[in-house]
Amino acid sequence: MSEEKRRGHLRSRTKGSESTCAPILEDVKNSRDKMMILERAISCASNGIVITDPHQVDNPIIYVNPSFLDMSGYTREEVIGHNCRFLQGDDRDQEGLQQLREAIQKQESITVVLRNYRKNHTLFWNELTVSPVHDESGGLINFIGVQNDITDRKEAEKAISEFYSKISHELRTPLSSVRTALALLAEGTGGPLTADSSKLVEMAGRNTSRLLKLVNDILDFRKIEAGKMELRLERTLPQDLIEQVLGELEATAAERNINFEVNINCDDVMNVDRDRLAQVLSNLTANAIKFSPNNSKIKIQTVKNREGFICFRVIDRGPGIAQKDFGKLFQKFQQIDSSDKRVPGGTGLGLSISKSLVEIHGGQIGVDSKVGRGSTFWFEIPIENSTVNTSES
Repeated sequence: MSEEKRRGHLRSRTKGSESTCAPILEDVKNSRDKMMILERAISCASNGIVITDPHQVDNPIIYVNPSFLDMSGYTREEVIGHNCRFLQGDDRDQEGLQQLREAIQKQESITVVLRNYRKNHTLFWNELTVSPVHDESGGLINFIGVQNDITDRKEAEKAISEFYSKISHELRTPLSSVRTALALLAEGTGGPLTADSSKLVEMAGRNTSRLLKLVNDILDFRKIEAGKMELRLERTLPQDLIEQVLGELEATAAERNINFEVNINCDDVMNVDRDRLAQVLSNLTANAIKFSPNNSKIKIQTVKNREGFICFRVIDRGPGIAQKDFGKLFQKFQQIDSSDKRVPGGTGLGLSISKSLVEIHGGQIGVDSKVGRGSTFWFEIPIENSTVNTSES
């Protein structure tokens, strides 16, 4: 098809039927001028743009802009009349491709990230948005695909992930060793310590534990982001889970004369990853300790709000949280109070990780709070959980 015929074909397909979504170039009354503006805009776009014809066999490409040709390395003659699948080469077993086919079949818009290959066979990551174009009566005219080469971004994300993983793993082993050595010193294994020495060892141990928690949080965060967080299910009683967490945090609470009140109103045997749920409950309880006033009480409850689920609640009498800040609480690297009055410490990942771990169990997490009246953090999970793991193959 010649260039002039191709343009005429496009004009005949789109004249008076830009889209049913919104009017285009309303101030331009002349159809020829409107088409010229649109075609020049598409031609000058930095994103690769293709238009396909779903009414022809195999939905072939009928238009490509120069940016697509630069991105893929193909000539216009090598592209026109072919289905876009040539960009995948032999790499056809991609999850995004199946999602793309389903969206096209349903005439729905979709954005997917695909591994594509240039004419010289080099890989590039394509963030592809495909949208249907309909006429005024809702009939399908074309599909338009907007390509965005995100190879640099993907490589940067991979480098950051590898950096986090390498640094975290290399830090965790020596930090664990240092913490163990400090604990032995505190117990007197290395000989008696003076009062001043004991305080220094205690301070070093506390800060080493904080660093180790930060490293573990980063590792967990990377696993969750990669979809490789595994659950190891076992039969567990709520009481055993709570006792495990309070045993770990009892000394921290005692420093500020904070007591715990435990009320177990649901004691069904749960099929859960005990260590991961203990991590969630420990995060919520540690936060309650951090923000509770001295000489106060923290309540930990289990209730059965609905059949088949158990709800854990951690209730404190701290400063409370404004409702406008609820949405920030479970986002990564978010700490809602940036003032000097905020209690120091924390990675900004704890609640985000807790949310992910609860959701992996098939549950949900939330907070009820009023400023000046304390907070209730809660999470609800199914008692029976059939999830084996969440790792991707």
